[in-house]
Amino acid sequence: MAKKKSLKSVSLSSFKMNSSEHQPVEVICRILIVCEGEKTEPNYFRSFGRINRGGMVYDIDCEGGRINTIQVVNKAIELKVKAIKDNKPYDSVWAVFDKDSFPAKDFNAAIQIAESNNIGCAWSNEAFELWYIFHFANRITSMSRKEYQKTITDFIAKHEKGYSYKKNDPNMHNYLNQYGNEAQAIKFAEVQAKSFNHNRFAEHEPSTWVYRLVRLLRGEDNEFNDRIRSEINQNDSLMQINRLIRFSEYTCYTIT
Repeated sequence: MAKKKSLKSVSLSSFKMNSSEHQPVEVICRILIVCEGEKTEPNYFRSFGRINRGGMVYDIDCEGGRINTIQVVNKAIELKVKAIKDNKPYDSVWAVFDKDSFPAKDFNAAIQIAESNNIGCAWSNEAFELWYIFHFANRITSMSRKEYQKTITDFIAKHEKGYSYKKNDPNMHNYLNQYGNEAQAIKFAEVQAKSFNHNRFAEHEPSTWVYRLVRLLRGEDNEFNDRIRSEINQNDSLMQINRLIRFSEYTCYTIT
């Protein structure tokens, strides 16, 4: 059975084994997610559950709250700093928020503050539901909130008779996986995000960077994976160890 240790607190050289053995080392990668929404985003990320994606397992703990864009980022920074002081640092920290009706200057400032503090941003302009729609279609023009609701309803109602989209539906991730295409959503969202060539993010509409966080949770963020493997290698003096990243966990917070 493979061993499970926290990446930040273990020296992998402590695992003694013969050169002929190839026992995987299970590593816990801690990822913090701070959400703006009270239920929609936490419900979505919580529904990932404890799953294995490309050799990584994620544990999710989400709570709901209502705060604005800059408060989300500031809380992420606060929790990141606290975790370091407690000697339990996160391997990656994310802020999840929408443009909604917040002033453009606040939205842009929140993203800039996050980036300057090494906080990942999974923002959406205008709303988180754009990420849902990318599971079904490549949306490149802006939409109203009523259009978001109608579009999602129409797609899912093709398979679920009588279905009507509800913003805080805890089954949304299941519907998206069953009737949509998550890999396609990542591609559509990435192409659309890269179609903007300036950093006035409030003008990036429609656009969402949620795909970047979901790609990480799917075990497909090569930059993150390479960094974790590099840190393992730095702590491992026995080259015979099979450096398969097996276990990860992340915690999703929202602020009341």
